[in-house]
Amino acid sequence: MEIAGTENRIRLLMLLAAFALLTLVVRLWTLQFTQWNHYAREAAGNRTKIVWESAPRGLIKDRHGLLLAENHPQWDVEIVPAEYPKKDQVAAERIVRTLTQILEVPMPEVRAALKDALSRQALDSGVLTGVGEDVPFKVVAQIEARKLELPGVQIGIEVRRNYPRGRLAAHVLGYARAITASQYEDNKDLVYPGMDPQHAPPLSTPDDIYAADSLVGQAGVEKLLETTTQPDYPGVIPLLQGRRGYRLYEVKAGGAPTGIIAERPPVPGASVCLTLDAQLQKVAEDALDETLQTVGTAGAVVLMDAQTGEVLVMASRPTYDANQWVKGFTPQQWQALTSNPSKPLINHATAMLYPPGSIFKMISAAAALSTTNLSLNDSYTCSGGIYEGADHARFGCWTTHGIVDFLKGIAESCDVYFYNLVLSKGLSSDTLADFARRFGLGSRTGIGLSDEVAGTVPDRDWKLQKYQTRWTTGETLHYVIGQGYLSVTPLQMAVVTAAVANGGWLLTPRLINSITWPAWTGYGLQTFTQPEGHKVDVAPKVLEEVRQGMRLAVTSEHGTAGAMRNLGVSVGGKTGSAETDPSRPAHAWFTCFAPYENPKYVAVVFVAEGKHGASAAAPIACKVMAAALGIKPTGPAGTGPAGAD
Repeated sequence: MEIAGTENRIRLLMLLAAFALLTLVVRLWTLQFTQWNHYAREAAGNRTKIVWESAPRGLIKDRHGLLLAENHPQWDVEIVPAEYPKKDQVAAERIVRTLTQILEVPMPEVRAALKDALSRQALDSGVLTGVGEDVPFKVVAQIEARKLELPGVQIGIEVRRNYPRGRLAAHVLGYARAITASQYEDNKDLVYPGMDPQHAPPLSTPDDIYAADSLVGQAGVEKLLETTTQPDYPGVIPLLQGRRGYRLYEVKAGGAPTGIIAERPPVPGASVCLTLDAQLQKVAEDALDETLQTVGTAGAVVLMDAQTGEVLVMASRPTYDANQWVKGFTPQQWQALTSNPSKPLINHATAMLYPPGSIFKMISAAAALSTTNLSLNDSYTCSGGIYEGADHARFGCWTTHGIVDFLKGIAESCDVYFYNLVLSKGLSSDTLADFARRFGLGSRTGIGLSDEVAGTVPDRDWKLQKYQTRWTTGETLHYVIGQGYLSVTPLQMAVVTAAVANGGWLLTPRLINSITWPAWTGYGLQTFTQPEGHKVDVAPKVLEEVRQGMRLAVTSEHGTAGAMRNLGVSVGGKTGSAETDPSRPAHAWFTCFAPYENPKYVAVVFVAEGKHGASAAAPIACKVMAAALGIKPTGPAGTGPAGAD
């Protein structure tokens, strides 16, 4: 019995030993085959160091290849701690003296900057803050020439964004500057698409698009084209943002490098050609500046291809030099910009809202022809105004027109004629709102600029919800001539005018002509030529009749668009003056298209507090349209009737 008990204990011990051995084998197998990569990376990480290098942003050009945004190198004096002779006091002192001589700054400042730079990790180069930033070329040349005397000292290049044409198209281009903390937090996990595995970082290092010091588009096209998506890839693809480079070093226990294992040079971002024409943009901006010297407080000009939606000009005044966003504003400069009531930081073409005044009559006329029994021959007598309501409130016209029919009503911009479309033909506020929305008002145009606003298309429900009061007939009378609660942007009115001119296509305005992608993406040259948009639900015959009124506005003796009479090509146009504050001058509007028979371009001009569209806005449009068509006016700009709206 005792022998049997001993044998049982031996068997139990053997089973326990076998189980322990099996457990060890399973654990070793797990480490070897399922977690090998993890521990290999851990081991490699202890003997390697990866150093990233930022990439230049892609270039931005106009439609003819003229540079609008580029990269400007900034030279900095940097220290690489791993290469600096910390333990050789004589050599270190010689470096201090040499740098003091080259940089021409006091020695204590050099010592303090060196101490700060040397506190970084071995391979993390640090700028000599305060003494070695943005140095001139003569400093670069001296340091390179005396490199053997300056171990651990190098010239680093920081790429900064540069806008070679300063103020030109500043609001459209926007600006790029250092990524903010919140932006980095939102985007730090974005990685480059795995399109080029041969040059991916080794050891499964994340190929992050952004670093804490990346340059990022903050407004305008710079922001619009920061990243994009493509049908063949589910994630985000950097566009203007380039692909960072790296060097993978083998390092000693203390972090000092022993050699380079792998490297990838940085690659600039994609180059983009915009639809903008820099020469036409300058014509528009110069004309707007000239006008604002005598009348108005702010303004905008939009020139758009009436068939494709390409935006050739988008000017906004007042403005700023886009390079100031890169260099930084002084407190005085920033105060001047932010306190200016004309809002120079805002794009007046897309991000400011104004009542359109009489250029809205394009839509009012289309709505009346489409929904009432109005004919071109129906006429009304304008004696300078009407009286309406229990209080007999006066609704005036800018002059006395006498008997007015449809075409004359548009050509001479007679408010009384349009009042009668409401009072006699029953044109309602809801119908006006419906047709305004058909032409895209109340919605963003789709151009893609982040600052674009939608505007307001009011109706009875809108007013009841916002003000808890009912809509009145008087408000419809304001509405039909583009006043009251209605608000639009100049870009929206360019889209409306294009739809009237081209027979009813509501185009999505476009700023991008082509993208030349870097080779690593495999996309090559990508062009954008296909117009986008949809047909407006308005009969072609109606639009043709509106166009006839706009043509008569130019050719008629009393037409308000007489400024376009001597352009040298047939034009259809419409003036507008919009009142917002009785104590301030009215806003001036003008919209037009040319050639009349086969419209190529539409131009919209807005001058805040410009008084009259005929005198303040139309002459600007004449200059821009002539330049776009490549023609010389046959005579000086014509004039409309004095005080024409």
